[in-house]
Amino acid sequence: MSPKADPRDWDRLFRPGAPRRSGPLRVLANIIMICVALGILSGAALVAWGYRERAIESAARNESIVETSNAIEIASRTARSLTATAARVASASGTPTSASGTPTSASGTPTPASGTPTPASGTPAKNTPTALPGPLVGRSSVTNGGNLRSEPVVSAATVIGQVCVSDKVNVLEKRTLARGALWYRIQITDAPIACTPQRVAVGSVGWVSATLLTNPTP
Repeated sequence: MSPKADPRDWDRLFRPGAPRRSGPLRVLANIIMICVALGILSGAALVAWGYRERAIESAARNESIVETSNAIEIASRTARSLTATAARVASASGTPTSASGTPTSASGTPTPASGTPTPASGTPAKNTPTALPGPLVGRSSVTNGGNLRSEPVVSAATVIGQVCVSDKVNVLEKRTLARGALWYRIQITDAPIACTPQRVAVGSVGWVSATLLTNPTP
C-alpha cells in the first residue's frame, strides 16, 4: 500500500529556510574545500621558504662582492705604495725611472729592482747574489703565494708586496707569536715566476707566515 502524500510535506521540506539534511554530496564538497584550503596553505609555505633561501643567497653574494672590493682596494694601495717607494729610492740615488716607477739605466733600458741591468734585446738578466742582511737560519722556497710584510702582523698597513710559488728565499729569523703562530723573516734570492704585478723584487726582506714556506734547511 503506497503511502499517502501529505500536502504539508512540500512546505515542510522545500520552503525557503527549511532545514536541509546533509548527504554524500555535501560531505564530498566539504572534503574538497578542506583539501583546497590545505593546498593553499602548503603553497604559501613553499613560497615563503623559497623567498628565505633567495634572501640568504643574495646576502652571501653581497658579502662576497664586498670582500672582493676590499681585496682590490688593498692591492691598489699596495701598488701605489710600491711605485711611490721606487720613485723615492730612484730620486735619492739619482737613477732615472720610467713612468711606471721602474728604475732605468742611463740609456733608458729598464733594470730590475736588484740593480742588474736588463739587456736591450729584452732577455732578462740573471739574478745576482745579494749580501745577507743578517745571520742565515736556513734556506727555503715558497709553496703558497701570499703577502710579504714589514712586521709579523696581519694588517693592510704591513703589506710590502707578494711572494710567488717557487720563489727561493734565505731564512734570516724565526719568531713564534701567541697561539703558536710561526713567522719567518726572509730575503728573496730567486724569483723565477712573475705571478702578480705586486710581487716583490729579488733582495727584498720581510716577514711571511710559516704556512707559505717549506721547512728551512741548513
